[in-house]
Amino acid sequence: MRILLGVLFTVSLVVIGGYITLKGYPYKLYSSWVRGQGWNKYYKVEGYKASYLAPTAVEEIPVYKEDYGQLWKEFPLRNSLIPLPVRHPLFKTVPLLESTGPKGQPQLGMVFLSSGERELSRIYTLPMSLYQDHSHGQDLFELPYVRKTILKFPVETVWKDLFSHRIEVRSKSLEKMIYDLYILHLRSKILPAETVRYGLIKNGESALVELASKDQDYMLELVLTYDNGSIYSYVLKTEKRSEDSRALRAKFLETVSFTPVDRAMSEFLYKEFKQLNFARQVDQEGMLYLFSAWSQDLQNVDMLKEMIFYLERGRTNAIQLRALYKFALKQYGKTFTTRKIWSDHEDPNIALQRKIEIEEIEKKLSLEREAPVPHAELTPDEKMNLYLKKVKEELPGKPEDMTIH
Repeated sequence: MRILLGVLFTVSLVVIGGYITLKGYPYKLYSSWVRGQGWNKYYKVEGYKASYLAPTAVEEIPVYKEDYGQLWKEFPLRNSLIPLPVRHPLFKTVPLLESTGPKGQPQLGMVFLSSGERELSRIYTLPMSLYQDHSHGQDLFELPYVRKTILKFPVETVWKDLFSHRIEVRSKSLEKMIYDLYILHLRSKILPAETVRYGLIKNGESALVELASKDQDYMLELVLTYDNGSIYSYVLKTEKRSEDSRALRAKFLETVSFTPVDRAMSEFLYKEFKQLNFARQVDQEGMLYLFSAWSQDLQNVDMLKEMIFYLERGRTNAIQLRALYKFALKQYGKTFTTRKIWSDHEDPNIALQRKIEIEEIEKKLSLEREAPVPHAELTPDEKMNLYLKKVKEELPGKPEDMTIH
């Protein structure tokens, strides 16, 4: 009897021990994985960082108060609605264009300068992207129970938890351990490698990700908003020690919103531009209308040409023209220049290309003037236009400031 009791007791200890071991094994794996250890074929996080365990406090966003609302107007730049200064005495704007190749759509944004032309801030608009399904990224997530667990959480909830959920190594249910591992996996896939800290802003409406900046005087931030399966985003560059730059940051974080690209909006903005008087058309205000209109229809090269045409007829637009010349030359092989104006700081390659294009225009005009005109076939309107053209040609003017139409 004593032997039988001893055997039963031993068997009980083995069963209980096995049960405890089996029950504790998932937690052992979990606690090891979230610490970046013990990877196996079922679960592995590439580029693991301790910061993936919990969001850290992002830079505080001060309350923004607008004193001169009439000096700002909201313009669409691709899919971002951005407030831009219109005839503002403290800020100048320069279009930001980065070519992605002859067939690719350029990256757009805006540079904000002080009245003394010192750079204060930049804002880059990023293309809209679709939220990707990362639930298949681990063999662990293919196990029926695990997959059922992670798929029961709505995408909206997962998106917010991605930037707010804290992963703590402590005793918890199997379901919560699975969810922690899922969030850890998502952060490794979605957060940029340069992430310094991240969190939610605007009462959870948007996520803010601070990125490592090569220039220590500036702060670089990525702002993301999830909306029905789409992710809208922009990048903001802020000068840390400038009150004006930090005020711009507060304004953008508070007011920038998103909307789909709309070609009809391009036509509407162009009509608004045409209603401006000439002095405003050839100023930075006119540039903002045309740049915004062009951003809604990037295939419309004529809009880019017109932007350059009007800026060349204004004053103190050299820095804006420089950005447009550089982009046009890289994207299309031409600067689309139409006027002989030269800047002391103009890139030699751009200056050479502009001289070539102007010479081609002058040669073409010269050939047109020399060609015989069949007056008998002209209509009364055509005769009047020809007469006006001849009058213009006879008007005195300085060759170095010649305007070519």
